[in-house]
Amino acid sequence: MSKSEIPSYVDTRKVFLQEGNLVGTIVFSRMKRFQECLLENQGNVQVELEFSANKSKQRIIIGKLKASAPVACQRCLEAVQIDLEESFILALVRQESDIDKLEEPLDPWICEDHKLDVAALIEEQLLLCLPIVSTHDDKGCLTNLGYDEQKNATIDGASQDSSKNPFAILKTLKD
Repeated sequence: MSKSEIPSYVDTRKVFLQEGNLVGTIVFSRMKRFQECLLENQGNVQVELEFSANKSKQRIIIGKLKASAPVACQRCLEAVQIDLEESFILALVRQESDIDKLEEPLDPWICEDHKLDVAALIEEQLLLCLPIVSTHDDKGCLTNLGYDEQKNATIDGASQDSSKNPFAILKTLKD
């Protein structure tokens, strides 16, 4: 992919008429909501966008994005680098009422005027492809925290013994 910066917006009348392609990068600092998910805002997302019209005259955006983002591991709260890669197909609509007219596999993207904010579109796709929980691939962060699975298993085993008879503690009170 190209290292050139993607423009802030494209004119939808022109880009769909010319069946344009955009290839380049968008820096994380242009995407405020996505930045809130990151530990640092250094980096960028590589983007490929194709603009065309289908047989039904619907304006279609076919896109791919690829990024590597620093987020917090949900186990140890240390930094972990996650790779995000997504392909998407969107249909550009002017208003919500036009969504019902879309063909089945297309997701809508509402653009009321002729300016399509490319960074907002890519930011939304990045947020959708973020994992629900980010963790290190290896479980090394568990050992760094002093978490031992065997100790946990014996504690669970001991609690299961006492859970067999919930009134066993009352026997000690009676004596």
